[in-house]
Amino acid sequence: MSMDVRKIQKTGLSTMTVSLPKEWIVERGLKPGDPVTVQMMGDGTLTINPRIEKRGEAVRKTIALGEDESSEHLTRKLIGAYLAGFNIIEIRSRERFSLDLKRAVKDFSRMVIGPEVIEETSDSIVLHDLSDPIELSQQKCVRRMHLIVRSMHSDAIAAFEKGEEELAKDVIDRDAEVDRLYWMVIKQYNLILKNRQLADKMGIDVYDGMSLMLVARVVERIGDHAEKIARNALLTTNSKTQTSRDDGIGRSSASALTVLDVAVEAMFAKDIEAANEAIDKGSRLVEACEKARGDIKSPNGLQAITRSTVLDSIARTTMYAMDIAEIAINGAMRKAD
Repeated sequence: MSMDVRKIQKTGLSTMTVSLPKEWIVERGLKPGDPVTVQMMGDGTLTINPRIEKRGEAVRKTIALGEDESSEHLTRKLIGAYLAGFNIIEIRSRERFSLDLKRAVKDFSRMVIGPEVIEETSDSIVLHDLSDPIELSQQKCVRRMHLIVRSMHSDAIAAFEKGEEELAKDVIDRDAEVDRLYWMVIKQYNLILKNRQLADKMGIDVYDGMSLMLVARVVERIGDHAEKIARNALLTTNSKTQTSRDDGIGRSSASALTVLDVAVEAMFAKDIEAANEAIDKGSRLVEACEKARGDIKSPNGLQAITRSTVLDSIARTTMYAMDIAEIAINGAMRKAD
């Protein structure tokens, strides 16, 4: 892509103009008198858009089902269309929808935030995404994810230590909400890449959007480990085996959550000192967890295996929190002096 340097011309007492590249004008079929939008961006640049976009303008995607389309393949296509930012998704079939495919579409609408079935016939279903990316911004989604996975981890440890089966199952169920928020963050980032005006309305830039997407991915993985701890709690509960509350797991878990809290707040505040504190404390905690795993006796017993697995998840949760702290430092270093 070539870059032209154009001089500002004075055409009146106070009017300044800059000519537009002819090639750009021709490619977009513009002529004298056609309107364009001019948007001042937060980084000091101007965006000239030949299309006058209306707020809430529909962006449509049609998915044509192939022969013998499986429900799994359709679900993957629906997720891809959703993440790409299409707010109207139409699924068309040459024949009558099978019950499995119809169920897959409706299950998808419950898996993600926004899409609802607004039209349904024997051979087509239309989904409309009713979510507002400004009202439910990336920042709000990541904040919400942090709170959910924090409570998931804490409850999973409690279920493991006390043998509470129902609490463990509740933790497993909550992981679906984390996934919904994670997909929302990815979708919003793709929308920001396509529409920088949206980023300005959210109060972020593309770099912040990328950082939030990376943090959301890390937080989602922390949620997966909370689910893993809960499943180990179910194993010990069903086998009538209960771990001791004096083995340090509870203390290690609390320390891991402290590292996570400090890292997330450092990311939002762009606080390098706090981020470094989280990384240093996290490094010591990971070493302690690995040492505790090595000290476990009778590694072939169910209790020993589950304890080792839980300690590993606590260590990995801590390492993911340290990743967030590193993202915080990288984001802070982007700020100009």
